[in-house]
Amino acid sequence: MKGKEVSITKAENSRDYERVLFCMKAMGRTAAATFVRYMHVENARKGSRIVCTDGKRLHVANLSIRIPAGNYQPKATGSGICFGQPVETAFPAWRNVVPEDAAFKGTMELGWPETGTRSEREEKFSRMYCALQSDSGVSVNMGFLKDLPSAKWKVFARGGQKKLLMLENSEEKEQFAVFVPLAA
Repeated sequence: MKGKEVSITKAENSRDYERVLFCMKAMGRTAAATFVRYMHVENARKGSRIVCTDGKRLHVANLSIRIPAGNYQPKATGSGICFGQPVETAFPAWRNVVPEDAAFKGTMELGWPETGTRSEREEKFSRMYCALQSDSGVSVNMGFLKDLPSAKWKVFARGGQKKLLMLENSEEKEQFAVFVPLAA
């Protein structure tokens, strides 16, 4: 039996709308692995937890609204995001990727600079990226950082053979991203 389709509009619920967009940026577009094209939804204490991955990064956020648990292919339209009906597909055990033993490396103010010429803005972002790489010891795709919301982020890194970088939004509780490092 099909349930009611869930939609989120920016006008009615801008915070959840932005959280869904944050997660959708980590969805794969064309990939052999089926799971990367889906958003995984779980029940949370209040609302829902959404998870997306493209195999190189993982975005997780909590929503204030309740969406039935399952895997979805949400569609963004001009006015909102429609989840449609859940689909039968396997989603990986995403919690296994979240590093519990990562060391806190500090905080960083992340965001695309809004002032200056384009080359000045790119230079400021590049300096921020180089500082992150130096402080964490992990090199990740710079484009992945550009996909994150402008905010203050806590930086965690795990070294060794299983290097990972995790950024946790200081302003949005339960919103974080995990990145696999670039190949050496």
